[in-house]
Amino acid sequence: MGASTSDEPVYRFSVLLVHRATPGTITQFHDYLSNRLPTLKGNWDFTFKIFRNNTYSVAPELAETHETAPESQFLYTFSPSYLNYSCVTLINKKTATVFSHVVQEELGSAHNDLAIPNDHLHRGATSGLNDSFDYLVSKRMQSMWTPRQTIKGDGGQIYELENGNVLIRTANVSLHGNFRGFLIQIEHNDAKSVEADPKVIIEDIMTKYDIPTGNLCYKVLNPSKLDACGDLALQYSEILNF
Repeated sequence: MGASTSDEPVYRFSVLLVHRATPGTITQFHDYLSNRLPTLKGNWDFTFKIFRNNTYSVAPELAETHETAPESQFLYTFSPSYLNYSCVTLINKKTATVFSHVVQEELGSAHNDLAIPNDHLHRGATSGLNDSFDYLVSKRMQSMWTPRQTIKGDGGQIYELENGNVLIRTANVSLHGNFRGFLIQIEHNDAKSVEADPKVIIEDIMTKYDIPTGNLCYKVLNPSKLDACGDLALQYSEILNF
């Protein structure tokens, strides 16, 4: 979502990973947020996958001069449960897009802005497959991309504060079944902060809600045009770099 003038909402995101979080640290933070009388928005989880290009998959224009790819390429997929049936894909931390594998009419009365429009199906402008994009990458594009890591976020809680202007999501991060940290995702909505320093904004929120310190990222793909899904995928790729 792009930055704007007037009172149109502006969404800024940041992600924090507390590597050495203890059960006490996690419980204390949840208790603190609960005491601020938030609106509880339910549970959530996510899957974050990292792929690396197959070094022996060489572009045709380089085949005569290279036996292996001259540089490493990385593809990341971010699938949070709140983006139903959708997957955010980030390539080399530069370009992001969102893929959906469900057609709107399959959802019935449930609306999903990211679902495939019905006309696309009727006109043959979709694969017609029910597999998610990250599944297609791992199973159908093995000659191009090699899976490296699958990182899970479970036990997530969602807290809405300040009349919806602040949304905090928490999750327990694991890799190969081993706990790797306590993740805190912060969404801040404030049209008046368009020109403000993002670092100052997030530091104020962290102080206000007693958020523990950790590996913090608030990078964006394009400062002049904020992209909610793409920016989050970039931030996850930075902090979930085990």
